[in-house]
Amino acid sequence: MPLPSTVLNQTHMRAPKGIVYGPPGAGKTTFGANASKPIIVDCENGAAHVKCDRTPYLCDWPSIQAWLDALAAGGHEYGTVVIDSIDWLLRRIEEHVSGVDGTAAGMKQTLNRSHGGYGNGRQVLKNYVYQYLLPTLDRIVNAGIAVVLLAHATRREITTIDGLTIEKSSPEIHSDLANTMIEWSDFVGTAHVAASGRELILCETNQLLAKNRYGIAGPLELSWPALMKAMGGAS
Repeated sequence: MPLPSTVLNQTHMRAPKGIVYGPPGAGKTTFGANASKPIIVDCENGAAHVKCDRTPYLCDWPSIQAWLDALAAGGHEYGTVVIDSIDWLLRRIEEHVSGVDGTAAGMKQTLNRSHGGYGNGRQVLKNYVYQYLLPTLDRIVNAGIAVVLLAHATRREITTIDGLTIEKSSPEIHSDLANTMIEWSDFVGTAHVAASGRELILCETNQLLAKNRYGIAGPLELSWPALMKAMGGAS
C-alpha cells in the first residue's frame, strides 16, 4: 500500500490514557473503580476496599507483566484498565532490574550496582518502560480500552520555559521517567478535595502540574462520567 494512502486527515476520539494523582484519601482508587467496565491492576495492595473487578495483589514484576500481557491480548470485556498505582508498578520493575529477590544479597542490589556498571541499571529500567510498558499500554488503548494510571503526589522542581525553577505538586513517578509518562498521557489530573467536594483539576497552575488534550479548562467533579462528558464536549 503506498504510504500517502495511509495519511490521516480527520480527528477522531480514541480511548483516553492518562494519570490521576493526589494525596492519600483524595478518591483516586474510587475514581478508577467507577470508570467504564474497569479492572484494577493492584500493584500496592490498596484496592481491597473497592467494589469492582481487580487482580490479586501483584507483588512482583513478572506477575504484573503477565496481567498486562493478558489484558493487551484481548478476549475480555473490560473497558478501562486502572493501574493502582503507577509509582508502585515502576518500583516493581526497578526491583526486577536491580535483582532484588528477598535474599540478603538481593536486598543490597541497586540500579547503580546492577548490569555491570554505574548507571547501566537506570538505562535498563528505561528500556523496560520505553520498549515494553508504554507499547503494551498503547496496544490496550488502540483496542478501545481506556488506561488510567493512578499515582501518589509529590513535590517536584520544574524548570519553566523562561528558565525559572519552581516547585509543584506532581505525580510521584521515578525521576528518570516522569517526563516520559506525562508526555505519553492524554491527561494528567490532580485529585483535589475542595470545599464543594472532590475535584479533578486538568489545567496546570502555579502549584499543580496538570494537562489535557481536550481543551478542558475548569475543574471537574472527580468522577468518570464528568470526565467523559467534558471530553465529549471539548472542541
